[in-house]
Amino acid sequence: MDKYQGMVYSEALRFTKNPDEAEDITQEIFLKAFESLSMFKGHSKFPTWLYKIGKNIALSKKRKEKNTPIDTHQEFNPNQYQDNRWNLVTQEIENLENEMKQKVRSLIARLPSIYKKPLILYYFENMSYKEISEHLDIKMNTLKSYILRGKDLMKSWMNHEEK
Repeated sequence: MDKYQGMVYSEALRFTKNPDEAEDITQEIFLKAFESLSMFKGHSKFPTWLYKIGKNIALSKKRKEKNTPIDTHQEFNPNQYQDNRWNLVTQEIENLENEMKQKVRSLIARLPSIYKKPLILYYFENMSYKEISEHLDIKMNTLKSYILRGKDLMKSWMNHEEK
């Protein structure tokens, strides 16, 4: 878990803008991750799963803050309740999605043409296997094999880059 502490803390700090609160949330995230470790199935990378736990905890805290009663003896300041943290969380999610899309595009660009064309047609042009098979004039099983091999190559490159 030490490997991910910096990432989790920096995301918590970005959300809270308060080092003490960020430390509390970081501990809460790791506690929740530890308690839920048996539920981690490996369908995504561990940091992605951990990030999702953090996002859920942050959103939960956001909801609780919205439901906190207002002290009627205190002068009302509308700016006090304007919170950009939600925008930061959604922006971070968009950044991660864009980063992943860019990563996939760069991996596809590295593929041999024989694997690249079917993957682009299937995932980006939303063509069916039948349409791609006809368009590229290849047999259906050959097409499926090309798509599988292309995806396997990309997975191995991603796994190699992460190490």
